[in-house]
Amino acid sequence: MSLKEIKKSLINLYLNIKVRKISEINNLSDDSSQIEESHLNKLPIMDIINYLSNSFEILSEIKAQEKYEEKIIEDEKKEKYYNYENEEDANGLILYEGMLIKAESDIRNHIRVRNIYILI
Repeated sequence: MSLKEIKKSLINLYLNIKVRKISEINNLSDDSSQIEESHLNKLPIMDIINYLSNSFEILSEIKAQEKYEEKIIEDEKKEKYYNYENEEDANGLILYEGMLIKAESDIRNHIRVRNIYILI
């Protein structure tokens, strides 16, 4: 495998895992992908590897934060509803509260990704 093929593979990998703004995802087209790919082809291979590394770090941080928030939610549910008398009501409240917390978490993640993306 030649260096050129390796670079092309790294560029394709980067374009597939790159963290993007929601507006960029909505406006993503073949032309914009080709322009970005052309720009990346002009860069040294180490820059592309650094871009990949940064993307992996961002994705890892997002995943770790989600797991942490899920654990906090589960712990709060256990504590809050442990002695609830009517189990059916408790399950309904847990479900509704879980949906609200998940929505809040998604919004925080979108804001965090946008802020990280701005720094890159």
